Amino acid sequence: MNKLDVYKAPQRTHLRVAIVEDNATARINLRSHLLSIDHFEVASYSNGKELRNGMRTINFDIVFIDYHLGQSKNGVEWVQQLIDNKLFRPSTGLFFVTSDSLPQTIGQILDLYPDVIIIKPYTIKSLTTNVRHYLNARQALLPALKCMDNNNNAGAINYVNEKLLSGVPKRVESDFIKLKGRLLLAQKHYDEAAALYSGVLSKSSSVLWAHWGLIKSEFFTGKWQHCTRMLDRLIEASLTKDKAYEWLASVEIGKQNYVYAEQLLDNINDSELTIQATRLKTLCYKMQGKSAEAVALLEKKVQSNLSVKERLVDYAMELARYHLHLAEQFNEQNRTQSVSAARMMLGKAAKGISDRQGAQQKDTMLALAFLIDDDLPRAERIMSESAQEHQFTRADVSTMVDAVRVWFGLGHTDKAKALLDKCDEKLLEQESHIESLIATDLLMNTEKSLGLEKDRALAANEKGLSAFKANDFNLALGCFHRAYSMFPGVPAFALNLLQCLSESGQTEYKNIDINHLVNELESVSLSDKNFQRMNTIRERLALSA
Repeated sequence: MNKLDVYKAPQRTHLRVAIVEDNATARINLRSHLLSIDHFEVASYSNGKELRNGMRTINFDIVFIDYHLGQSKNGVEWVQQLIDNKLFRPSTGLFFVTSDSLPQTIGQILDLYPDVIIIKPYTIKSLTTNVRHYLNARQALLPALKCMDNNNNAGAINYVNEKLLSGVPKRVESDFIKLKGRLLLAQKHYDEAAALYSGVLSKSSSVLWAHWGLIKSEFFTGKWQHCTRMLDRLIEASLTKDKAYEWLASVEIGKQNYVYAEQLLDNINDSELTIQATRLKTLCYKMQGKSAEAVALLEKKVQSNLSVKERLVDYAMELARYHLHLAEQFNEQNRTQSVSAARMMLGKAAKGISDRQGAQQKDTMLALAFLIDDDLPRAERIMSESAQEHQFTRADVSTMVDAVRVWFGLGHTDKAKALLDKCDEKLLEQESHIESLIATDLLMNTEKSLGLEKDRALAANEKGLSAFKANDFNLALGCFHRAYSMFPGVPAFALNLLQCLSESGQTEYKNIDINHLVNELESVSLSDKNFQRMNTIRERLALSA
């Protein structure tokens, strides 16, 4: 088989391609170049909103999207929204085209696991090489991609493993390994993912997707010390420093080191902060009682995005939520002012909302505003209408937590508690470390304010025990840590966390290490049964030392 035959192999069907580019000339040129490479069916769009409308009726095989899309959300934000709304299929190839090689830009793009990043100005030769390589890799990976489209990630992993064991052509081996890492993360197989990424980096320390994959794996397994050491090294490289600061701040927030986390985020210009990084910095301010700084940052982001309707909605919602947080802390006069400010922001956001999830988020916060203002009938009416039109279980965790607070305030405790259970399930599905941190903070504060921390801690501990018996140590550690953090002072919670760390072979989980737990348990009185467990754990630790 000659080289030409290899390139023609994937051309058995006409793949459907979407081009998203706000510059008409660049859009036309890219279309022309692609048609000279293969017999693609090409649809062209000038912004993400048009792409979203197109993806509702067309299953595209490949999307070429520019990072900067004029007066609109950037390409990363649009793709993330399409993924969240289940419009961007896992099998869809993702090509990012950008003239911006700034660290923050590349870091955002890498978070989406793009198949290819093309830097402008590109040559026809480089475009052709990248597209043809992708077509070959896609053809080889197609059975796995189809499994992913059918929500069968386990089947996709099996296919990839079988092919890697039997041997795949060198030219596509990296594509198989990259997809396997992505699948392992999606399936929460973090230890296996960490081993895969470590293996890639042992051969080449310059593979960025492997760096971020390893960091994500260790973040979610609670191995934060090694995670921090890796990030410290990435700060020294210009291409990765902004993203490294963002990750480091996430770790420090998880450790409740809010002052240091704020200092880390100060290394990123406010104008370069993404919506997620802005939420992180707002959380740092909130936990330090720096409300004026939090409001000022969010107001600055709202003002700087007045012409970007879709992004304005996100920042206006965040500012509204923060005003509602303040309203719950203030006396009657200041509370009225904060509720009024929140309603004003919700009104501003409402003008740009174009999806059901955004509408539900806005309605739920509006109901919370009326609840805080003691207008229970209006809060009840909004919640009833919203619940009929949208299922809260499809909302993001922040909206679900807002709904919990409203249902409790209206006396619908059964609805609220059922939704809290759904929040736990949603948190386990969360793939974004920042969303996980913020949602966990919202959830735990809500549980505390409603006086549910003991019951919720007991429920988390029970779930941890079930996972521990099934040898699912990652899930067990997360549950035990949640119970321990939510309702401190219960020896059984600390002992369960210590035993799970010991048997999983880990010395730390997030902000807690084995020595801390041992010292804590040695300073309290234990029941006979727990004392025996403690001695068994001590013996195991001594043997492994």
